[in-house]
Amino acid sequence: MKKVKLFYNPFSGNKAFKFDLDICIGIFQNAGYEVHPYRTMQPGDIETHIAQMDKDYDIVVASGGDGTVNIVLNALMHNHLQIPLGIIPSGTANDFATFLGLKTGDSADACRVMVETEPKKIDIGVVNDTAYFINVCAGGLLTNVSQTVDKDMKNAFGNLSYYLKGMEQIPNFHKIPFRIQTSTTTIEDDLYLYMILNSAGTGSFTKLSPEASVTDGQFEFIGLRAKNILDVSAMLLKMVAGEHIRDEKSLLYLRDSYFHIECLDKDFQIMESTIDGETGPRMPFSVKVLPKAYPVYGRYNRSTKAETKKIVSHETLRNKLKPEKK
Repeated sequence: MKKVKLFYNPFSGNKAFKFDLDICIGIFQNAGYEVHPYRTMQPGDIETHIAQMDKDYDIVVASGGDGTVNIVLNALMHNHLQIPLGIIPSGTANDFATFLGLKTGDSADACRVMVETEPKKIDIGVVNDTAYFINVCAGGLLTNVSQTVDKDMKNAFGNLSYYLKGMEQIPNFHKIPFRIQTSTTTIEDDLYLYMILNSAGTGSFTKLSPEASVTDGQFEFIGLRAKNILDVSAMLLKMVAGEHIRDEKSLLYLRDSYFHIECLDKDFQIMESTIDGETGPRMPFSVKVLPKAYPVYGRYNRSTKAETKKIVSHETLRNKLKPEKK
């Protein structure tokens, strides 16, 4: 009999996954899988369990938010495992699962994807060759929002809570000088924050990268330039609507497979990166794409721009999005 290891975070999101657990087990059992659930109870227990568990599982499932998925992925990579990863989006922020076509709160559908489809090897990122991420690596201001939002606020407002918390922090914004090195160029610029994305978005921003693909071997770098603080709110609204890339004065946009990030202000207090919402390495650090490095289940056959449209160069994208001259 085939086997599934199911990790679930009972405190993720609205804490409702426990009511879906029996449904999920039933779907797997009906498909011929033996299910071994594991309830995470404290930091570090998933990593310890994966290091000690049998290696003959057919699927490893992460039920929770982006942070839970990140923890499971890192444990699998650090133990040199290539067991296909399934995601049940039951957290507050389920950005990567959303990009894969999985609906938050629909545990049964996510399980059916795992038993009815084949996993696909996708790109993942690695920071300093030690910390892996599946969706986003970020730094600067606002990037610790997911760690500072009150849990009750998360439950009440969902992803909107991140946006509201971000708006609250805008009066404290100050420019941060960064040096960004890619495989072909080096740029120095004053930014408020930056995001290196594998999928189309993070937080409440689901349209940050219109050309995102998880199989093209490249990530998108989006940096919010340090301009007039009064314009930040307007830019954040543009980012929500996916209308920001054409604004070159306010945005630094790059595509590459390698980024080295350095903060030139040695007094800057927030030196840590965040990877999938979890605390990552401190700056300076390097980010690399590991192309098609891990098998993950998702609705890859759905008709979306991100997965079916031919990837174009940065320059071509800019030209396409520039308003026509009258």
